Amino acid sequence: MKKVITMLAVLTSAVLTSALDNFITFAVNTNEAENTVNASVRGDINSDGKFDTLDINALREWLAAFEDPGYIDGEAADICPDGKLNVFDLCALKREYIEKINSADIIRVTNTSELNNALENAQAGDEIVLAEGEYISTSNKWFLFTSSSEGTEDQPIVIRSEDPEHPAVIMGNSNTSGVALEISGDWWEIRDLKFSRAQKGIVLDNSDHTKIINCEVYDIGSEGVHFRDNSSDCLAENCYVHDTGIVSPGSGEAFYVGSAQNTTEYGHECYRNTIRSCKMGPNVAAEHVDIKEYTIGTVVEDCLFDGTGMSGENFAKSFINIKGNDCVIRNNTGYRNGCTAILRAFEQNQVADGWGQNALVYGNTAYMDQAVNSTDGKMYFLNSWNCSVTVWDNFMAYDGELFSVDNEADHWKYYNCNMITYGSGDDLTDREG
Repeated sequence: MKKVITMLAVLTSAVLTSALDNFITFAVNTNEAENTVNASVRGDINSDGKFDTLDINALREWLAAFEDPGYIDGEAADICPDGKLNVFDLCALKREYIEKINSADIIRVTNTSELNNALENAQAGDEIVLAEGEYISTSNKWFLFTSSSEGTEDQPIVIRSEDPEHPAVIMGNSNTSGVALEISGDWWEIRDLKFSRAQKGIVLDNSDHTKIINCEVYDIGSEGVHFRDNSSDCLAENCYVHDTGIVSPGSGEAFYVGSAQNTTEYGHECYRNTIRSCKMGPNVAAEHVDIKEYTIGTVVEDCLFDGTGMSGENFAKSFINIKGNDCVIRNNTGYRNGCTAILRAFEQNQVADGWGQNALVYGNTAYMDQAVNSTDGKMYFLNSWNCSVTVWDNFMAYDGELFSVDNEADHWKYYNCNMITYGSGDDLTDREG
């Protein structure tokens, strides 16, 4: 009882008054969200998929009505299940969070040895928390830091920085060898970290349902992030990848999905991977995203491409190279920034029979500087041959204003494609439905 009284004492009278006023509002909000609250995570008030201090702040602000804090998930917030939201729910929410923190399997890491040990012995539900600083591997093994441990959907293994504002840096001694971090287990979350000074940044090998969130990858000899060896249903979100391909420019992609057809040591079935809201460049020496043959359902969305520093080696000529099937490329923005190696915004290739098909390319914007590329050819929005693609709502600019490239009468001005369909959002609905 003393704990409850103490917690109530910290609340202002404004909170208490507003809490009473908000009883009815909770019922209204719950009805508005009738189709979503059934999947509520207990305590996940801001509906971001997890229960943390942001949820406590969201409920506190909602109760106090600080400048219209917006919608909250009423069902998730009703900790004392009475159909009302008030200070008792807030107190109970705080208590549950404290119990959650105290019971969580948090492994705090302050040096390289501790990091290696944590990765080797990680178990489902573990949270590996790195203090600020550099974690430099002196290993002569190819995988500088690695783990094959398996998380689960309910208990993923998390590796993150203690302070996202001052992220830990995982690195090697040289960008000529080694993988900074390799994960070969399922259900991992890699968050708020930096990866640097290795030949490859992050590699997922046979790792399903792994998330890479808010990470920076740079000063890398080859590719920055690689979804490899049958890794599927993975996500890279809000990452910043730049200065890749320092040693091998032709292999310096920011993101590499799958493996080339002549690769025999890794599985090719990398399906339904998503690259979202990532910034790539400057100085990504190869394509920003290379989607290999035999992959299916790759999504690249809401990303920003800076073409500065693309080398043109190994046929790197565009922001994205589509070689897999059923890819979705949407709502991205690319800037050529005077890079003469970039000859078109996007391209699609049939490297293997039956592949490079059925892409959706829509809502993208490309600033290409000029109408003629450095080989005196047209600066196409998409170059594709014998590959099926549906396009809509794409825009391009040369040295002036943006213009639509999706007028069928202008097909050969902007699309060098012989299997193109001009579509609409209905095409996406049809595919998903």
